[in-house]
Amino acid sequence: MNAAAFLLLALSLGLRSGYSLGAVLLLALGLAAWPGVLAGRVRWSPPLAAWAGAVALMGGVWSMHIVDANGQLITDSLGLDRCVKYLGALLMLPALLVRRPAAAALGWGCALGAIGAGLTALWQVQVQHLDRAEGYTNAIQFGNLALLLGLCSAIWVLQCRPPRAPALVGWVGAAMGLVASLASASRGGWVMLPPLLLLILWLQRAPSPAPAGRRALRAVLVTAAVSAVLATLPVVQQRAELAADELQQQAQQGAGTSVGLRVSFWRQAWADGLEHPWVGVGQLGYEQRQRAAVAQGAMPALAVRYNHAHNEWLDMFAKRGLLGVLGLLLFYAVPGVLFWRALRQAGGDTPAQRTRRAAALCGLTTVLAYLGFGVTQVMFAHNNGNLMYLLTVSLWLAVSWPGAGEPSRPTTEPRP
Repeated sequence: MNAAAFLLLALSLGLRSGYSLGAVLLLALGLAAWPGVLAGRVRWSPPLAAWAGAVALMGGVWSMHIVDANGQLITDSLGLDRCVKYLGALLMLPALLVRRPAAAALGWGCALGAIGAGLTALWQVQVQHLDRAEGYTNAIQFGNLALLLGLCSAIWVLQCRPPRAPALVGWVGAAMGLVASLASASRGGWVMLPPLLLLILWLQRAPSPAPAGRRALRAVLVTAAVSAVLATLPVVQQRAELAADELQQQAQQGAGTSVGLRVSFWRQAWADGLEHPWVGVGQLGYEQRQRAAVAQGAMPALAVRYNHAHNEWLDMFAKRGLLGVLGLLLFYAVPGVLFWRALRQAGGDTPAQRTRRAAALCGLTTVLAYLGFGVTQVMFAHNNGNLMYLLTVSLWLAVSWPGAGEPSRPTTEPRP
């Protein structure tokens, strides 16, 4: 289990589909644990059972419109392939009921995963001379996930307070995750950095002798200082100026820019959803309508290069209607509520409670980060976006809530 969790995080962005090795190991462990589940020897913990329900519901959402107009099953990543991955996540979960990964495996995994992302970004920008670091996916996905790994690395250092050498590696991981984000020039991640950093610093340690107001003020000041420093960097200034110029051009000349393209995507997706509000038009229907809109001059020609609306909620509304939006809402809300409850309960200062608190804060940060990234990007339109959310949320839940297979709840801990 420790090897699976470590490899999932440590190799996630530094190698092509690097998260796959850890995912396969987790699946193997999960399949080995299923006989115990079926025989009643391994019981579902309520948090993982609730998460399993949300995953199953979301897998059902992806199965909508899985057959094309000719009655043929869609087997690529937009159809059956994605549903199979969600089934694999469900099959993996019992492994986390039997044994939870150790804090060291998760902390080192986050740090080395972020360092691998940073080194990949530096290689691509400085040696290969790419305009934007894109890892082995695309610049937006790479930058967003690298930033998330870096933040999780910082959380483990702040919460678990490891010895000096592991702490140093953790801080290097936090910095390298930020380097990868900057090299990717992905503005959506930068927008989410201040609120996520503010949350992490505000919830830095519990219990804390400092009054809540003082902790909040300190978090605001540190966040403001970091944001001010980042705002002086040339890459941030250039991308901010470009966004302002594109917004002005979009208002004056139409949708021939990155910002303009997104506005046109959002309008078209909203119109598609309103026409079929309950179940949407499906992926193929969405693409057909997009091509028709381009042919009629309602969307720019570049629109046909993209198969999603660059907004998670509008994309879901267009393709799977309100039923899909409800599934997506629960996919975020169920783990988000569980992580918040775990944070409130892990209020002690023992090593076990610090580990639980770190995992809960990593999980809550993951949910909120995906929510923010999803405003201008469809994270779940990509394989790494799906698997990194499914698997890391599962890990954080297993560690932040003691499972039925490991009755390690401290006797002094307040009950839910």
